[in-house]
Amino acid sequence: MKDGSGTIDLSPLAKKGGQPKFLDMPATGDTSKYSFNPCFSFKEGPANQECMQSSDIAVCQIQDDKYYDVGTQTSALFQNVGQGTEQKIVYKSSSSTKQSFVHLVCDPNISGGALAVIGETSSGSETYNFVLTSKYACLVTKSSGLSTGSILDIIFFVMLGTYFIAGVLYLRYKSGARGAESIPNYEFWMNLPSLTRDGCLFVAKGCKTEESYQRI
Repeated sequence: MKDGSGTIDLSPLAKKGGQPKFLDMPATGDTSKYSFNPCFSFKEGPANQECMQSSDIAVCQIQDDKYYDVGTQTSALFQNVGQGTEQKIVYKSSSSTKQSFVHLVCDPNISGGALAVIGETSSGSETYNFVLTSKYACLVTKSSGLSTGSILDIIFFVMLGTYFIAGVLYLRYKSGARGAESIPNYEFWMNLPSLTRDGCLFVAKGCKTEESYQRI
């Protein structure tokens, strides 16, 4: 997940290769078991079951030897991101009105991830709740600091401005210079375009000077 407030990246928690990170975990709010894998889909169950037939499973419900799709990877939607302490992901089933809510709890001390399976707390609601605790559930805020290049540009232009202002003041009030003469190193700046042109021509010619011979 990315938005203007920061980033949450659960991919380090996920398993690849069609296996779920959290497998057949019993719920505290119902009699089902659930499997869940963030970011990458998995398959589970017999060939004729939803969680095996679909190639987009994020959350699978196991009830009476049936494997139900209760959330797909492509339906994943982050909610409340950047608006408070609670962040959650909503997964919707592709075959029914069932949906799963994975509530995210940031804990910098838990790297592997801990999933609390609540399940369907209200019978027939077709809404399933989980709590995922991990350091990867933490919202990483976007840095607003300046890059090294920006800092160097600022320093350069500040020093350049200081050089001209201080030089003009010195030449005008200490040396009595007026007009163009009050510009520091005036002759150098006047010759700079031609010097730059000569340098470009020198490089274009392969850094070779023209040879000339004078008859004695």
